Amino acid sequence: MIYYLVRVTLRVFVGVVILATACSPVPGERLLITSGFTDQIFVLDAHTGQVTDSLSLDRRPGEHDEPHSVTVSPDGSHFYATLSHGEPSLWKYESDGLRLVGRLTLPANGASRVRLSPDGSLAAIPDYWLSGGGVKSRVAFVRTDDLTVLANPKLCPAPHDAVFSPSGDRVAVICPLSDELVIIKTDGFVEINRSKIGETGDRPLNAAWMAEGKNLLVALANGSKLLELEISKEIRESSQIITGRQPAQLAIAPGGSTVVVANRGSGSVTITTSDGARSTEIDVPGPHPHGVAFGQDSTVVYVTYEGDTRTLGGVVAIDVHTGEILWRTEVGSFTLGVAVLP
Repeated sequence: MIYYLVRVTLRVFVGVVILATACSPVPGERLLITSGFTDQIFVLDAHTGQVTDSLSLDRRPGEHDEPHSVTVSPDGSHFYATLSHGEPSLWKYESDGLRLVGRLTLPANGASRVRLSPDGSLAAIPDYWLSGGGVKSRVAFVRTDDLTVLANPKLCPAPHDAVFSPSGDRVAVICPLSDELVIIKTDGFVEINRSKIGETGDRPLNAAWMAEGKNLLVALANGSKLLELEISKEIRESSQIITGRQPAQLAIAPGGSTVVVANRGSGSVTITTSDGARSTEIDVPGPHPHGVAFGQDSTVVYVTYEGDTRTLGGVVAIDVHTGEILWRTEVGSFTLGVAVLP
């Protein structure tokens, strides 16, 4: 998450542009898009890009509380969003009816991403406390059925991502200010491994586990590349994949053969095979790409772009095989997170 300053005076901006129709997302799927500077989650038809609803997360009228991340439970019954500023909090919604069913004020100074365990019973929310002066901050582990904080270990300065392994027994915590990866065991929430990754100042920011649970992909925001790390008793770098400038979020397609990275600095996405053998970079028609998500169709990826002081944020649907833009929707401002509701 990289901040910039902008003032927004209007509450809702929506526009849809259909650019290509080479293939289609799965009918019935919906997108959830967080708009940080309008304090909303927008709901879009994934097939057409049309906005169908919006949810307000405005706890402090007149202030930007920044809904940052959104994720959907494995069974699709609920979704969860983080609010980063004011009183950082975790919001729980029912997917049917988009009804708010719980809200937890987090023991945090700045909540960033929310990640769920494979069975959906646990959420991990790092305290991305950038203004903490290098003081170690925490990752909150929350039981999702009743939003109870089970553990809140202090790990590193401003952790940004905390992603569960496919088996759910470990969590990889990404620490951009200290260039570290910390592995937590979910049994007891204790640290079992820690390692410096990349070069000093590369700023690891986000990560994704490979399907077999032995390897981890980590995006280096200042290093303009992905590292593939082998996670065992030792943490060992096994390969590198070059991306565009300032890679932000990444996602692995269902089936694991394709990886897509949003490159905030170069205004593009990198689409690559998981082994890096084939890679291409595609321009995104909007400033500062940020979030990435796949639905059930592994050939279509959804990428948010933040916007800037002159343009709106929004989301595009991209055919990963051809690089064609299927549709583009302008919506909100400082548009960050994206998730797919089945």
